[in-house]
Amino acid sequence: MTESLLSRYWLERLSACRQLFVGFSGGLDSTVLLHHLTLQAGLREKLHAIHIHHGLSIHADAWQAHCQRWCDARSIPLTTRQVKLGNFSNIEEKARIARYQQFSSLLSENDCLLLGHHADDQAETMLLQLLRGAGIDGLAAMAEEDRLAKGWLARPFLAFTRQTLEDYARAYELDWIEDESNQNPHFARNYLRHTVMPLLRAKWPSVATTLMRSASHCQQAKMNLETLAVMDCQCLTEQNDTLPLSFLASLDRARVGNVLRVWLKKNQVRLPPTTILRRLIDELIFASQDANPHVQWDDVEVRRYQRALYLLKHQKATQSRGKQRWAFFPQPLSLDGMGYLYAEPVAKGLKVPAGSAIEVGFRQGGETLFWHGQTKQLKKLMQQWRIPPWQRDSIPLIYINGCLAAVADYAISDYFLGSDTAYQIQLRTDSIESCIF
Repeated sequence: MTESLLSRYWLERLSACRQLFVGFSGGLDSTVLLHHLTLQAGLREKLHAIHIHHGLSIHADAWQAHCQRWCDARSIPLTTRQVKLGNFSNIEEKARIARYQQFSSLLSENDCLLLGHHADDQAETMLLQLLRGAGIDGLAAMAEEDRLAKGWLARPFLAFTRQTLEDYARAYELDWIEDESNQNPHFARNYLRHTVMPLLRAKWPSVATTLMRSASHCQQAKMNLETLAVMDCQCLTEQNDTLPLSFLASLDRARVGNVLRVWLKKNQVRLPPTTILRRLIDELIFASQDANPHVQWDDVEVRRYQRALYLLKHQKATQSRGKQRWAFFPQPLSLDGMGYLYAEPVAKGLKVPAGSAIEVGFRQGGETLFWHGQTKQLKKLMQQWRIPPWQRDSIPLIYINGCLAAVADYAISDYFLGSDTAYQIQLRTDSIESCIF
């Protein structure tokens, strides 16, 4: 068998990548994929296999040993990772999430992870999504290419059936692992594979490629809807946890729902069930404007305040925090779970008298700030600055010798405003490494 399973597009696309990581379970799909890549000039030296040891089978150690021998025989480096999945509820989903977490941790910029999913896998995925009542995102099933962590995810075999891969494996006399759990009809995918798909294939022999083609149509529709959402709401061009309602005022319910879905996806939030999405539209978009409603699911919450929606994830309580010394001012200060405080030199800003004690705290209630020639309650100022109520206790306050001197990102007390060696205080969620050049 000499014909390449990889099109010119894939060969050129993969040649441009830095490293090629192949998810290698030792099964048919990944064995054919890894073997075929070793035959491609210019790609072999980039190959690196990854085996995930789930510990779910009594044969897991033997499978890992098989993968190691297979790679050693072909001088392909292999990385193995072991994961713990806990109890057996929803074990398929837990295993999938654990795999992708391990894959993601290995990818650097311009690296590519390749997986051996084929047309039969795609057909099963689409049927599962249909039976779950999924929308266009679910029916789009698996994409041929997608972003993953710092790199890329590729599935170059989606156009080929399992039979094509079996024919390839036999032509090259390849041996592979058969996971006994793939025969268990308790799992929905296995039931479709061994009971439903044979019936469909008997009536419609090309059912797998036909369903794969439908998934491709859904992927195109999904991209078109994402383009429409950006046209309706220009702020969706980048990740932003705030969504101004002014963009939605002239849209009907269907297009509002489309904008919300794309906004959540841009912020790496798993889409909620249809019932939750309806609540977002009814309670946050079209509810009385004098209310400040919120909708919560999983570890996510969406709130409405001052004609905008705010997305909250894993909000961290700060009320109980004491003050923290900024001992090495103006070097960045780490705030646990929040990011870093930066003191940026500016022409006019926070002036720190020599020998001063600098501390950082959070609102406890009753604070005042001497600002614009008046002593004002911090609570009133935060209302004036339109800071959402749930964010007010998370705004860092800078104290100099026990006196409130600045509110990070918002204001500097007149008492500490100067133009000689002055600073602007900002809170950022990036890491300290981003400051090192």
